[in-house]
Order: sequence, then C-alpha cells, then structure tokens
Amino acid sequence: MMRENQSKKHRNRYLQYLFCIFLVTFLSKVMHAQQAPHYTQYLYNMQILNPAFVGSKSDLSISLLSRQQWIGIEGAPETTTFSIGGRTIAGFGLGATFIKDKIGLTTSTNLNIDASYTVATSNYGRISFGLKGGLTFFNNNLANAITPDNEVYASTEGNFPNIGFGGLFYNKNFFIGLSVPNLLKSNQFKTLDNLNNNNGISNTNYFITSGYVFNLSDNLKLKPSTMVKYTTSLPISVDINSNLIYKDKIETGLSYRYQNSVSALFAIIINKKYRVGYSYDYTLAEYGSNLSSHEIIIRFDLDLNRSSHWLFHNRCFF
Repeated sequence: MMRENQSKKHRNRYLQYLFCIFLVTFLSKVMHAQQAPHYTQYLYNMQILNPAFVGSKSDLSISLLSRQQWIGIEGAPETTTFSIGGRTIAGFGLGATFIKDKIGLTTSTNLNIDASYTVATSNYGRISFGLKGGLTFFNNNLANAITPDNEVYASTEGNFPNIGFGGLFYNKNFFIGLSVPNLLKSNQFKTLDNLNNNNGISNTNYFITSGYVFNLSDNLKLKPSTMVKYTTSLPISVDINSNLIYKDKIETGLSYRYQNSVSALFAIIINKKYRVGYSYDYTLAEYGSNLSSHEIIIRFDLDLNRSSHWLFHNRCFF
C-alpha cells in the first residue's frame, strides 16, 4: 500500500513537471499574428479558445454566444459562436465549435473538432491537454466596395485549415489555462492572383486565462479572473475581471481591458447548470462616437451521471 501511494505521488509530480515544461515552451514561442475575435463572457465559452476545456465542467456542455460590436458603425464586427462538448470515457473529452465572424465586406466561418485528455493529479486537481482541428471558410465581397478612385476589385472566397492546442490545470475553485487556437496561416486577405500559393498570413494568438472562486459567505461568492492575449504584431491585451455571485443564482461583474474598454455583465443561473448572460462594453478610445458593444450568451451544463476521471461539479461559475 505504501509503495502504491509513493508511486502515485511520483506520477503526480511527473505530470506537474510535464505541465510546467508545457508552459515554458508555450511562452517561448514567437510568431507573427493577427488578433482573433474577442469576447467579454469568454469564461463561459472557453472551448472556443482552449480545447483543453472540453469536458472539464460537465458531461455535456452547450454554449451559444452572439456579439454585436460598435453599435451604430456600418460594417462593425458581428460574431456568433456555438460550442458543444462533453466527457466520454477514461478522461477523454470530445466536442465541436462554430464561429461566424463578419467585419465589413468580409465573412468567415470556422468549424472545428476539439478533443482533450484529462489526468487526475489529486482528489480535486486535474491536468488536461487538448487539440483543435478544422477549416475556415471565407468570403471577401470586395466587388461591392466603394473606393476613392472608383476602381472595382474582384471578390475572393476560399478556405484554409486550422490546428490549435491548449493546456489546463483546474480544481473545484481554480483554473489556469494556456492555448494557441490557430497555428496555421490564413490566405483570407491575399490577392486573387496569389490565392493558391502557400504564403499566407499568420493567424496565431496566444491566450493565458485564470480564475478563482472565493466563498465570502454562505450566499456570496467572489470570482476574480484574467485573460492575457498576445501576438507579436499588436500590443498585448490584458483583461481584469471581478464578478460577484449571489446565492448561486445571480451574477454581476465588471471588466477592464487595458487601454481598450470597460464592461459590465449580468447573468441569471438556474440550478447551477443553466446560464443566461448579458454584457455591455464601452470603448475608452476616442474615435468621435460611442463605440459600445452588446453580447448575449446562453449556456447549459448537463450531468449524465457518468463515471469518469473528471471532477463532479457542474457549475456555471466558470
């Protein structure tokens, strides 16, 4: 029995060591990139950004998010995301994500399959590694563009593959995750003459996310969290969030995105499994108009009473 316990301790230390190596390798990589669409309520849509989250919350999770950015500006970004995922057997998770993003005359639709593997490090600790793969379909409707010189440009459409990965450590009240949701280059904004060559634009974004739930009293919880988004071509993006959860039924919060925006959110949670949330963003930069954004999310976390390596908690808190 003693040998078995010592073996388990050595295995847990080895897994934690591997995870630390993963973090160092992740942070040392440098690639040119464009920023991906961002969200305010990403804590409840993490599978989109990090495939290691597949199955981490419940046996079956479904999330639908709609974001209208910069209300009143013609051609402003509009984003819709859908994700579904759950636990399979022996620590495996499987899911799928859908993202439709429209900016001006450009529309892209991203479809991905997500898979994860989770290992227990203690009674309440888990380490998960995830992979993401799929296709992005795009349509650049340049023929309808109005240019100063009245020139007409040909529209382009096509597709390109996507591969991403992520890592996650979590327990009942805490998580920290790192991910690169897209490693491959995009040919979406290349000219028609060069559409078929291999020299695309790097679309790599690096995400670090973390959060913790503090029990302030029997009826009140405090949930601080953060997200760091990095790409070499644009300034680093840092979010600082602070949410309060009352009686596990109502959540309110404020968020600050460094030198970019402030946000407020409100959500109703039913039976700790069903969430309906709304957030409002106000852009801090001066562009001559009120660049506000609205976001709505609906999420379900369902328990199918399966026996597995996962933590048994189905809470819409993160």
